[in-house]
Amino acid sequence: ALFPGCVASVDDAEAQQAAIILLQAAGLEVSVLPAFCCGAMDLHGGAVEAAERAAQRVRQAWDASGASQLVSVTPGCLGTLRRALPGVSVLDPLELLAAHAGALHFRPLARRVALHLPCTQVNVARSDDALLQLLRRVPGLEVLPLPRPPHCCGAAGSHLLEFPARAAQLRDDTLRQAATLDPQLLLSSNIGCRLHLGAGIDAQGLPWPTRHPLTLLAQQLEQPPSNQESP
Repeated sequence: ALFPGCVASVDDAEAQQAAIILLQAAGLEVSVLPAFCCGAMDLHGGAVEAAERAAQRVRQAWDASGASQLVSVTPGCLGTLRRALPGVSVLDPLELLAAHAGALHFRPLARRVALHLPCTQVNVARSDDALLQLLRRVPGLEVLPLPRPPHCCGAAGSHLLEFPARAAQLRDDTLRQAATLDPQLLLSSNIGCRLHLGAGIDAQGLPWPTRHPLTLLAQQLEQPPSNQESP
């Protein structure tokens, strides 16, 4: 089952559709839960009762799904989903895709991409190795992970809203690291990070589109040839 979330259900709708395409190509059956907030932002703000109401809604949606595993394309949601569903397998879809990588084949793409690894992807999802493994299966794609400064990009849940000046400084440090790679595209899997970095890219007039890695992978997915002959 795929958990769409709130902001991600709108701003990462393309990545969520990409996840469905890739998971199905890997031989997995996918259903989609209703779109609502997992409660992460309430937890960030200390609104414990609101967070528990969100967790209860997560549990109800999960129980109705009949699925065996839950995935979210936004690593920032995974910790909260795991808190709501102890004992349930809650994963980044990249882990499932990497485990079934032999079923996925990609068309070549000659492009240099800078890969931003969100803190939640490295420390919570722990799917950074799976992501690198999948991206490196795209022939011709030059994948350059950002040199990691000793801090996050500044998004950090509600941090960019509560401390915008500090968040902007951290973001600018991250973008300076990205500039050393001279990329044609910036990939980041966490919607908060990508929106935050994208705002800095626009403000600085940098020539880098931003995308979710799943979107790029689905774009390059090689569809199996049809068994039917053309009339």
